[in-house]
Amino acid sequence: MEPLRLNVEVRGFHNGANDLTRAEHVHRLTGSGDRIERVGAWMFPQRWPLFRGSGWNRAVREGRVTVHRFEPATHVGPRSYISRTALLPDGRSHLARTAETVVTLIRDHFRSHAQEDPRP
Repeated sequence: MEPLRLNVEVRGFHNGANDLTRAEHVHRLTGSGDRIERVGAWMFPQRWPLFRGSGWNRAVREGRVTVHRFEPATHVGPRSYISRTALLPDGRSHLARTAETVVTLIRDHFRSHAQEDPRP
């Protein structure tokens, strides 16, 4: 089986130094309340737009990075992405939304590859 070339970042940040050349797509689950993720974007030079040749910036330019906004989630604390107690207006917990999104992204990735390369 070929490795899953899909990167889903939850409660993390990409420092830009890792090799993204083999990643078909990177999905960033983030929110405006996630100060830790924002700090990572300016802390690591590979993420700065000035460094156009970095793996991160090449992936962004090539459209291989999708940002999913998880408002009003935060990185840590009672409103974090994995909080069981913080509720969205539709009644789901932050954890349920995060889990559903990750499962959907993985399923969609496999479905798109199954259509491209149907195996018996």
